[in-house]
Amino acid sequence: MEEKIRILDQYLESDRLLIKPLNASFAAAAFPKLQDDDLYRWISMSKPKSVESLQENWARLDSRMSPDGSEIWLAWFVTRRIDDSPVGCIDVSIDQHMVANNFGYYFFVDEWGKGYGTEAASVVVRHLFSSGVKCLMATVTVGNHASVSLLKKLGFHFTRTIPNNDKLDGVFVDDDEYVLLNPKQTIN
Repeated sequence: MEEKIRILDQYLESDRLLIKPLNASFAAAAFPKLQDDDLYRWISMSKPKSVESLQENWARLDSRMSPDGSEIWLAWFVTRRIDDSPVGCIDVSIDQHMVANNFGYYFFVDEWGKGYGTEAASVVVRHLFSSGVKCLMATVTVGNHASVSLLKKLGFHFTRTIPNNDKLDGVFVDDDEYVLLNPKQTIN
């Protein structure tokens, strides 16, 4: 697993963005942007209470492995190349069969509509596929049209609706599942 993590956990970049393996040192820059209530309209992530709590949370991801060792947990902190200001985060859980059973992302509200999500996610998808990941799966809260649009731009296809799959503000919500197969791999 450690060799797979070494291959997958890479610094990436695009024309406008730097896509860095997430670590606790980014918490201070991200914290103010994570306070915007609009960010949580479609995601079940909890708003961090302090920079220190965010640092602690992100430090727990340093091993890049699930607590039981069965999955690789990767995350990237996305910033603008021109000024290194925070844009968002991308994360993925990869099982022992090299299937990414949870491809997720969020981009900060003041960066919405600039194409950063598509740009960053496409770089990560190419990297994962070139590193042997066979399939990516993503779930999106029903009604989150912006996220669905991003996934479709990347080539993801709708597979099913999962009833009561997540909770937003204490209320169960349905998720739509989208899948993207690596054209050069087969799933065993």
